[in-house]
Amino acid sequence: MKLTSSFRVPAPPDQVLAHFLDPDSMRVCVPGCEELERPDPAHYRGRLVNEIAHVRFSAGFTADITESVPVTDTGDPARVHAVLRGEDRRLGSSIKVDASLGVRPAADPSASDVDWDLEIALWGKLGRLGESIVGRRSREVERQFVERFSAVCAAGPPGPGNPEVSARRTPATPARVPEAVPATATRTVAPPRPRPRPAPAVSLGAVGAATVVASRRGPVAVVPEIVPVPAVRVRPAVVLRSRLTATRAAAVDVGGRVAERAAEWVAARATRFLEHRRASANDGGAR
Repeated sequence: MKLTSSFRVPAPPDQVLAHFLDPDSMRVCVPGCEELERPDPAHYRGRLVNEIAHVRFSAGFTADITESVPVTDTGDPARVHAVLRGEDRRLGSSIKVDASLGVRPAADPSASDVDWDLEIALWGKLGRLGESIVGRRSREVERQFVERFSAVCAAGPPGPGNPEVSARRTPATPARVPEAVPATATRTVAPPRPRPRPAPAVSLGAVGAATVVASRRGPVAVVPEIVPVPAVRVRPAVVLRSRLTATRAAAVDVGGRVAERAAEWVAARATRFLEHRRASANDGGAR
């Protein structure tokens, strides 16, 4: 794809050509150029980030100056020829640009006319976008470049003293945000945990065995003696869990003793009852 363009710059030819060869000037003028350095007078390298039809690419590139004719007093145009090669490995695309640039004096002595010819070749995903899409995006980039480059050239020669280059290169200073004042640390004290109320004394009264002794007078219900058991206070969960086994064993032991005493008491009453019956029977026989 070939692109040809001409435009006028409000600066003399030597100043325009110097800006074209200055890496700082070109970095702030080329849209999407994030990095650009000049290791030697004939070679450049950098990184270009841009977007075509919603396809974003980030290509590292090199540019080699193959021809450079400076400005002369004869009025002949200065010429520069360069070959740019770039590649976006993530996108699987590459680009090659064969550029020819001419700078000649304009009718106005304080201005210059610039002519350039670009031969652009694209491969990979970018190459499949189509010439019309790439050409339309290239013309948009060209308009932005001409606007920026004209402002930079009109501001003076290249170098640290060019205010336009410094302004475009230095990011805007963000608004100062007041420093945050740390709040005084406040210790939150949890309210005291309520102590569990002691459970009422648990009595194992009425624990035992009731034996019904059959007799002629009818069944007689024998109620064992109530044996009081010391009250058990409810303790915290940790203590209760640790003493659970001992408590169960003690309860079984107490229940066993109560049952044993109840059985002895029932046996004694039964024996007395039988003896009383025998005595009554003997008295009746004697009469």
